Amino acid sequence: MELSNAPRRILVVDDDERIVAEISRGLQDGLACELLALTSGQAAREALEQSTFDVLITDWKMPEVDGLTLIRTAQEHSPDTVTILMTAFGAETAPVAQNASVHYYIEKPFPVEELVNVITSIFPVEPAPLAKPKPLVLKVVLGGDAQVGKTSLIRRYCKGHFDPLRTMTVGVDFHLYDIQIEQTPTRLVVWDMGGQERFEFARRAFYRGTRAVGLIFDASNRVSFHNLTHWRSEAREFLQDVPMLLLANKIDLPRQVSSAEAIQMARTWDIPFFESSCASGEGVPEFFEALAAYALKNAHPAQPIEKMPRTDK
Repeated sequence: MELSNAPRRILVVDDDERIVAEISRGLQDGLACELLALTSGQAAREALEQSTFDVLITDWKMPEVDGLTLIRTAQEHSPDTVTILMTAFGAETAPVAQNASVHYYIEKPFPVEELVNVITSIFPVEPAPLAKPKPLVLKVVLGGDAQVGKTSLIRRYCKGHFDPLRTMTVGVDFHLYDIQIEQTPTRLVVWDMGGQERFEFARRAFYRGTRAVGLIFDASNRVSFHNLTHWRSEAREFLQDVPMLLLANKIDLPRQVSSAEAIQMARTWDIPFFESSCASGEGVPEFFEALAAYALKNAHPAQPIEKMPRTDK
């Protein structure tokens, strides 16, 4: 998906007028959007049958027509609509959301900024020129098995090399950091696809708008190395031309995968290769700088990638 300044059409539905009013104010303050806010499930179903929306944000349990019915209606009439289910029912939500193919669910109470961050990460926008320009949003994905150290990499990068202007974690799914890339104010949106098991049915929405992919394995775990084939195939299914980088993490531990094996895989796939240790910080900033640089190049093809040689010597 290309970056766009076009307003997103968003439908918000909750039978509590106060919640609808608060969400509406927050979304209009944080996004360029055309917003329809309703307190009736029946009215919302009619709207979904008569028009299309980029995003549906709906409460779950409402009188007359509930949120799951609205999500099914949206899927029937506009399969590309991103659906977000609001719920106060905690543990009940995950299996229900999966069965209904909900793209994202959010538990009440929550800050409205969380909704803004979710929508921004799925639909990145090119900020309009201002006296003080807003950061360019670059979405990147980290693919790899659980326990290969993706979250630790993000934390080490944030605290060890860059002092981000803003740090925010939304749930367990993605992280946002404001940084500088070649003097360009940039908001790096880092998604951990390994943390998306509960949303496996909705992968396409999470890959949407991605500018670069980091494939990560644990150098002390051969299984995680072999499983990279799956992660690469899945990413290529949704992102045919997006640049990829390969990272061997945990190189401070006894290795089961040699540098030579990893380099050979990188050469076969024709992608850059890096090594890192979250414990020492070795290689972490170089990997993220390269990932961000390739994402920037992908967003702006005329932008050269400087100081990013392949590290597969």
